[in-house]
Amino acid sequence: MQQYKMAPFLPIPYQKSRMGEYYPHGHQLMFHAAADQYYIRGVIAGTGAGKTIVGCAEALRRAVTYPGSVGYIFEPSYRMVTRVLISNTLETRLLLGRPLDSNPIIKAYHRGDLFLELTNGSRIYFQGLEDPERAEGPNIDWAMIDEGRLVRKLDDALHVIRRRLRGSDPSRGWKPALWLTTTPDAPGSTLHQFLEDPRTRHPDSMIFRWGVKDNIFLSDSYIKDMMRAHSGGYAERFIHGRFAAVASGSFEFDYTKHVLDYIDRTRLTKIVYGVDFGWTNPSAILTVGFDGDGRAYALDELYQNRLSDEQLIAEAQNMVSEYGDGEFICDSSEPQTIDKMNKAGLRASGNKSKRDDGIREIGSRFKRSEDKRYRLYIHSRCVNFISELQTYDADKKENDHLTDCSRYAILGGWRSPIQASSGKRKNW
Repeated sequence: MQQYKMAPFLPIPYQKSRMGEYYPHGHQLMFHAAADQYYIRGVIAGTGAGKTIVGCAEALRRAVTYPGSVGYIFEPSYRMVTRVLISNTLETRLLLGRPLDSNPIIKAYHRGDLFLELTNGSRIYFQGLEDPERAEGPNIDWAMIDEGRLVRKLDDALHVIRRRLRGSDPSRGWKPALWLTTTPDAPGSTLHQFLEDPRTRHPDSMIFRWGVKDNIFLSDSYIKDMMRAHSGGYAERFIHGRFAAVASGSFEFDYTKHVLDYIDRTRLTKIVYGVDFGWTNPSAILTVGFDGDGRAYALDELYQNRLSDEQLIAEAQNMVSEYGDGEFICDSSEPQTIDKMNKAGLRASGNKSKRDDGIREIGSRFKRSEDKRYRLYIHSRCVNFISELQTYDADKKENDHLTDCSRYAILGGWRSPIQASSGKRKNW
């Protein structure tokens, strides 16, 4: 059997299991070491700095240390649970490996109900926070919120989760624990007030902060690419892990008007997918549906770093299976990847529209039309697209990957004759 090295801070039962190759760097070790000192901990770090991995390692450490304990890992959306948390974190060689239930510390992985049952009786549940009220449930011992800045109604979610942190069995006397792992947003936000602002932050809390350069496991090329791609407030947030203001978005986007929790898909006549290729920066796919009046609806998103061409194609095929046949209009800078997509049976082509035309088209759709409705709506599950729209600056090429996808799909796709196939005719 292959032997895996173990990080020294982990408890004895954990070290003896075939757990993974997770070795925390110095800042991550400080976070783990403070597990019993604070009720609430915040990991505020840059993109790629090791936030989600440290949070999940802490969840596993706690589940093993306290047999029979119950905890939750929350993501902003269900898709982030399945694509980011499970596939790209827990199932990696650093933690549990793939498949999850082949690991000796796991008794069963309940895919339908999304929870892990450990051999020591502990349970770890996974859940999206599209609707914070869904976080209600029985008492729990610990909770983790990943990418808290993207959680819709974070304040409500925090209230619900903290109400539940009363212990699955109070007689055991375990101290409850809550930790958030996230890139920061702006000063004055719920996240900032809860963790950072000395006037309002929780008194039994501590922030552990580090930047991209502090992760010794990142390659120099990745760090240099990140430095080139971000400046100003974006660099403060996504490279250095500091709360920073970013200029208001160029679009007249209003969360209360343009974001929907339910979209009647039976009214849609066409599906188009916008694709933006990346590696250091995330690859992105935006699923856009159109009704008979040409009104656009952003239905779902993919937003993920370091996807190979094969992984991107697999994700695109999953979207077709879920939402129906449609053209993939792609960033034209990667003709070889577009060719691979076509060979895999996806109808892909390079974007031919101009950036300025696309920006004007997207911007006009956020304004009321003559029928008093808007011509672009976004489903609340598209958390990264919503985040981009709130700060998008048309004069800069930063934090714009899904926004670019929306340009490709809406300007290049809605006039095309391709109609939506039946797919899985669900409503949301």
